[in-house]
Amino acid sequence: MPRARLIDHLILILGCVLMLGPPALLLVKGFSPSALATLMEPVPPRPDLMQLLTTSLIIAVGVALVKTVTSLLAAFALVFFRVPGAGVLFALLLLPLFLPIESRIMPTMLVTDTMGLLNTYTGLILPVTATGLGTLILRQQLKQLPPEVIEAARLDGAGPWRVFCDFIVPLSLPIIAALLAFFFVLGWNQYLWPLIANPSAPERATVVSGITLLNVGSQASLTLAVVAMLPPLVVFAIAQRWIAKGLAPIRA
Repeated sequence: MPRARLIDHLILILGCVLMLGPPALLLVKGFSPSALATLMEPVPPRPDLMQLLTTSLIIAVGVALVKTVTSLLAAFALVFFRVPGAGVLFALLLLPLFLPIESRIMPTMLVTDTMGLLNTYTGLILPVTATGLGTLILRQQLKQLPPEVIEAARLDGAGPWRVFCDFIVPLSLPIIAALLAFFFVLGWNQYLWPLIANPSAPERATVVSGITLLNVGSQASLTLAVVAMLPPLVVFAIAQRWIAKGLAPIRA
C-alpha cells in the first residue's frame, strides 16, 4: 500500500475512533446489568422509563408530521399559485429561523397559556413547528420540477388537489422522508420547552430532560443517555437512502 494511502487510512481510522469512542463507552456503561437495574427501580417522584419514552415519541412524531405536512402545503402554494404578497409571506415564514424557541420562551409561553395548551401534548408540539425550514427546502425542490409536468396534468383536467397528490407528493418522496427524519430528531431532542410547557404535569418529562432528574454521571443516567441516542440513530439508519436521494434534484 502506498505511504500516502496508508496515512489517509490511518487518519480515517483515528477520526472514527474519536467519533465513535465516547458513544461506545457510554453504550457499554449504560447497558451494564447494574445500570439497567438502577434505572428500572421505582423511585418516586422520578417518572418511569415508559412514560419518558411515550412523551418523547409523541412529541417527535407530532413535530415530524405537522412540520412536514404544513411545509409541503406551504411550498406547493408558494410555487404553483399566484399568492398575493408571496415574497412577504415567504420572508415571514423564514423569520422564526433566526428566533429559535429558546430565544422566545416568554412570548411563546404566554401565547400557549392564552390558547389553553399548557400541560397538553398539542402545546408541546405546535410551538416547535413554528419555523420555515421545511418550507424553504421544499420550495427550492419544487421549483426544480419541470413546469411541463404540471401543465400537462392541468390540460388533462387535474385540479390542484389531484396535482398535489398524484404528482407533487410522489416526486417529492425522498425529500419528504429526509425532512421527516430530521424533524423527528428535532422533536426528540427537545429539552427546555417540555420542561416549561408542563408546569402542572412534571411526569411528562422527555427522555432528554429526564436525564437531569437522575444523578448526572450515575449508572441510571448513563443508561438513559444511551436510550436517548438510539431512536435518532435508528431513524437515520432507516432513512439514509431517502436522505441521499432527497439531496439530489427532483427529476420528473
